[in-house]
Amino acid sequence: MSALVAVPRRVMALVALLATAACDGPADPVGAPTTGATTSSVAATAPTASVGPVYRAQDLDLCKRTDLRPLADLSLTVARTDPKPPLGRPGVACLFEMRTKDGHEANLRVEASTPASAEEARSLYRSTERVTVMTPAGAIPGVGDEAEAFTKRSEPGFKYAEYMVHARTDNLVVKVWFAVGGASYAGTEMLASKALTFLRATQAAVPIG
Repeated sequence: MSALVAVPRRVMALVALLATAACDGPADPVGAPTTGATTSSVAATAPTASVGPVYRAQDLDLCKRTDLRPLADLSLTVARTDPKPPLGRPGVACLFEMRTKDGHEANLRVEASTPASAEEARSLYRSTERVTVMTPAGAIPGVGDEAEAFTKRSEPGFKYAEYMVHARTDNLVVKVWFAVGGASYAGTEMLASKALTFLRATQAAVPIG
């Protein structure tokens, strides 16, 4: 009887051993990725988006940096300057309040904004057309990734002609508004030429990084 009892005990031990091995499961195949290895591999090979130059205008003093000599032929006198920056976005600006030789109002505002990305700059650029009360005057080639002009004429007791141009290059948006009052309207071509001169100069002045 004791021999008959010993055999089942050995069988039970063997069954227990096999059960333990089954719970551990088979080994991973050679080369099979683990969770950690997969994460590391993805992180190492993930593509990065290509970006252009990143402009930074915040340290620029446009009141000092803007050269007003292109306006010399108009005999304008600067009454005051206002360096108030663009509202709600990183950037700088300067408003030059001027007077013509016969005492009429004239204004020049130069503005440079540098949002964190080109996409944000594109959104800022496109918002101008939605909010301005000026009339679109068409696209301007050769001054950035995209550029457009606007005009307006009014009579606040005198003839007041306005011209605005803005342009985007990567994350840089530059806007120039030039307006001159007088007994008659200032010519649009003259206003456009002056505004574009200041636009290009401001674009060149904003540093990268």
